[in-house]
Amino acid sequence: MRPANRVPRSAPAPKPGPRDPHRLYERAVQDPDADIAIIERVLRGRRPAQRLREDFSGTAALAARWVEKGPRRTAVAVDLEPSVHAWARTYRVPALGAAASRLDLVTGDVREPNGEGFDAVVALNFSYAVFRTREALGGYLRSALGALAPGGALVLDAFGGWDAQRALVERRRIGRGVTYVWEQEGFDPITHRIRCTIHFELAGGRPMRRAFQYDWRLWSLPELTELLREAGFDAIEVLWDAGPGAAARYLPRGSARNQAGWIAYVVGRRPLG
Repeated sequence: MRPANRVPRSAPAPKPGPRDPHRLYERAVQDPDADIAIIERVLRGRRPAQRLREDFSGTAALAARWVEKGPRRTAVAVDLEPSVHAWARTYRVPALGAAASRLDLVTGDVREPNGEGFDAVVALNFSYAVFRTREALGGYLRSALGALAPGGALVLDAFGGWDAQRALVERRRIGRGVTYVWEQEGFDPITHRIRCTIHFELAGGRPMRRAFQYDWRLWSLPELTELLREAGFDAIEVLWDAGPGAAARYLPRGSARNQAGWIAYVVGRRPLG
């Protein structure tokens, strides 16, 4: 690992302002502890959960939390956008203290070689959907397979349901007078191209329009599992939310009843041989 993230223990940890879009994004849609629980469950009994690569990492919230949770844990966070890693170096790395030496921020393409021998590679928040053809997504999956240690796992999340295929606006309060707004601006049933935007409504009704914009393909679960198999993964599973009510509990399922909106995890493992 490169030592670029080392900081003195006494370094102050600055905090972003209340209108910082990256901090608002983390509050609205990220839960690193819940994601880590999924990763640990996927790896349980197969291999130690130590080396993680977070692809499309953004501000590296998951990778940073990973290294905080154990002195032997290391993480590589990969993102093509330099500004998100600049944000992480300013606001996140100083708060890690000594654990910062076990986090590597790599600004680059997730399809390029970015380390190997990982216990888990993750691409969450539907980020891999920027690849809108089978060829492009298949190329990423093959690259991720090569980065894993034998028995290691790739973890993706996916969303769907009939509400995913229409224009809509959803609002949710995230505290401190802020409302998170998810807008699906359009969906093409022929290409499955979906265009989405995140807005924030701040205290006092002040809008933060188009804080984040996405131009994705809405991949189906059969497409993802087929592409994983074609890329060389085995032991492929779909983890479906089988929890009662709002209490999410993701378990392997071979079939499920469709819903207006759902989120699932898709897991593929590198063969041991």
